[in-house]
Amino acid sequence: MARPLSPEKHNALLMSATQAVAEQGVQATTASIARGASVAEGTLFTYFENKEVLFQEVYLHLKRSLAETVMPDYPDEADYRQRMEHVFQRYVSWGLSNAAGRFAVARLSASGHILDETRARGMEAFLAVSRMMEAGVRDGVLVDAPIAFLSSVIEHIADTTIEYVNRYPEDAERHRALGFRVLWRAITE
Repeated sequence: MARPLSPEKHNALLMSATQAVAEQGVQATTASIARGASVAEGTLFTYFENKEVLFQEVYLHLKRSLAETVMPDYPDEADYRQRMEHVFQRYVSWGLSNAAGRFAVARLSASGHILDETRARGMEAFLAVSRMMEAGVRDGVLVDAPIAFLSSVIEHIADTTIEYVNRYPEDAERHRALGFRVLWRAITE
């Protein structure tokens, strides 16, 4: 009978892979990921069939982590601006406390290794945000652009905000407010 898989080792591998991808992109080796998790390289393949499966799991793990920060208390009944500010500020908070995760998601997203199915699964938790953005475009509040384009603009402005908060922590609240003001102007009619 096979031994049950350890949740601790699984999580250690995900965390190590996150750090490795943040630093090296998809060129990170399974040996370095296993070493970072303090397990043998063969153990990695007990938990993940191959490196591509590992990347899909890391991406989904990070998207779940982001959703756990962004989606609680999402103000479904608020106006567009309030809902967008909620998403923006929560994304900034997540990025500030998860630098490796933020870099790893960006590198994985740009790598061409993340399957469309994985991307769709990663977005499931954000369905309310997608619907809000679609309605905002339809109602003429948000710029008439594909949701993926608007999402990219939001992420880039949030990333810039995160960089400034990290660089000038004494002005964190000012930069967060400024970041959202710039974002709102960029995506509204």
